[in-house]
Amino acid sequence: MKKETNIQKCFQPVVGTQPWRVKPGVGSFLTVEFGPRVKEHGHIHGQWHLWIYLSNWVLSHNGRQLVNSDTDRRVIGPAVRRLEEVPLTGVEYDSRGKKTSFLFDDFKLVVTPADYLEDADDRDSFWMFFMPKNRVLIAGPSGLRLEKDEASSATRPEERQEDIDIRPPKHRMFVETND
Repeated sequence: MKKETNIQKCFQPVVGTQPWRVKPGVGSFLTVEFGPRVKEHGHIHGQWHLWIYLSNWVLSHNGRQLVNSDTDRRVIGPAVRRLEEVPLTGVEYDSRGKKTSFLFDDFKLVVTPADYLEDADDRDSFWMFFMPKNRVLIAGPSGLRLEKDEASSATRPEERQEDIDIRPPKHRMFVETND
């Protein structure tokens, strides 16, 4: 089931919280874990799990670039782990350029569509934000969409709760633009 969504509502539960694991994966993959640890299919991840996928990304601190998705892997790991020391303070999404900025205090992680993708379609995702109740916010060529993750058929223990603990964020820095 696809429907339009509001990025603020999806990220609100994790704004003001620190990720407990940020790590590079294969190619340009980058994962960011928030909330309680969850074991599923033999892997431990956060109740909220951001997976940057088919994208170029740049991590900067106080406006100075630290690393990007093409930097040597030995340098990327320690640089992105610095995000574990600071809370997520906001998310900015530019629907025209498909650019997303994840703000962590003085750090900024800017994600743009991969320059190596030709004729990208809705099967291609620039990033995915997995949430409780098998919901997934996906940024792709046609913009943002909220889907139900049908691949995960097992019910997670935290999904038995009907209410999500939503604390008021320390910083409200959500911006959606059409520029």
